[in-house]
Amino acid sequence: MPFRRVVTLLLVAASIVYAPTLTAQTVGGSLQGFVTDATGAALPRAQVLVLNVGTRATRELTTDEGGRYRVPILPPGDYEVHVTASGFRTSVRRGIQLDIGQTLIVDLALEVGGVEAEVSVSAEAPRINLANGSVSGLIDDKQIRDLPLNGRSFQQLALLQPGVTSALAAGNDVVGGRAPKISINGARPEQNSFLLDGTDINNVYNKTPGSVAGVLLGVEAVLEFQVLTNAYSAEFGKSAGGIINAVTRSGANTVHGSLFEFRRDSALDAKNYFDPKDKPIPPFTRNQFGGVLGGPLRRDRTFFFGAYEGLVERLGVTGLTAVPDDNARRGILPSGPVQLHPAIPRYLDVLFPRANGRSLGGGVSEYQFTSRSRPASTSRRPASIIASPGATRCSAATRSRTARSIGSRRSSRRSRSPRRARATST
Repeated sequence: MPFRRVVTLLLVAASIVYAPTLTAQTVGGSLQGFVTDATGAALPRAQVLVLNVGTRATRELTTDEGGRYRVPILPPGDYEVHVTASGFRTSVRRGIQLDIGQTLIVDLALEVGGVEAEVSVSAEAPRINLANGSVSGLIDDKQIRDLPLNGRSFQQLALLQPGVTSALAAGNDVVGGRAPKISINGARPEQNSFLLDGTDINNVYNKTPGSVAGVLLGVEAVLEFQVLTNAYSAEFGKSAGGIINAVTRSGANTVHGSLFEFRRDSALDAKNYFDPKDKPIPPFTRNQFGGVLGGPLRRDRTFFFGAYEGLVERLGVTGLTAVPDDNARRGILPSGPVQLHPAIPRYLDVLFPRANGRSLGGGVSEYQFTSRSRPASTSRRPASIIASPGATRCSAATRSRTARSIGSRRSSRRSRSPRRARATST
């Protein structure tokens, strides 16, 4: 076996065996606070245990001389804080919901008594940011999975935050990327930064990431994301605009999963300005489907989570362009007749179709056509699985193209929210 392969296998084995020590590399939030006695005096060297309810992972530390403690870089989730000290009753704080990028302050006061006695408090920690001056908003898992999304791109939900607008003038092409662009507090789209589990996923032009179909898939694989718009910490850096900081879902001690399918078609679509009034609307069908599954590989130690999302799209587009009219093909122009070479009419018939619309003057008339795309390819890529948080969330799709001619236009169609049917099993 080659030396390089042996080293690779050893590194993978080490990452699995020492998985608990790798949590510091995960983007998340932090807990901090003071531990005091009933009179408000600080309790140094008190034992603090932070427990993740979903995975049963624990972090242990002791308070400093001022009674302070801080647990950084915790994965988002539901937590409990247990505090013990000699001569005091054990204090437990439950119901602490920690979100991405959040710093919660959880202060605990211990009462005099035996260690075997326990004081349990179930209450949510204050949601107000008291740790720093950053201006941000959170899109949680309920919003991501319950709000309707035309195209299933999770970055569209960033528009729910104040100061975030669509950058319509940024374009939608191959050079700048197909995904819709956003502007945060007036900054250019390329000045924003998209992070997924701490990894920069901006496209090659430093703009909104997305597939050739113009969507950023993976809604079912994203747990939540934070939109930082102003005064964020220097740890992010690089960007003069805003930060979209997303984190993927994780497995837990219980097996959970879901299946989904979303369908859009042209049944309820309205014709646009360029669609012929005497012909049916160009056909359109889009199917997005997939599922997720997560659970334990080794209870309380190692977990897995995988996601699959596919996109199949068939799109008809009405195109409008200008071609030489029948008189111009014979050399008869408004300014007068022109002598044509005998080979010219044959080339005109090959390069330009016959006009089927109104005359535009100057020897030019309209040509209207409908272009139908081939069935879109389906992506079969994992959205997230154990140690692969940066896996792609985009599936490829074939898009319709109009004829290559000056003045061609693509239609835009008004449509209702996509119909959807979803079955979930846990």
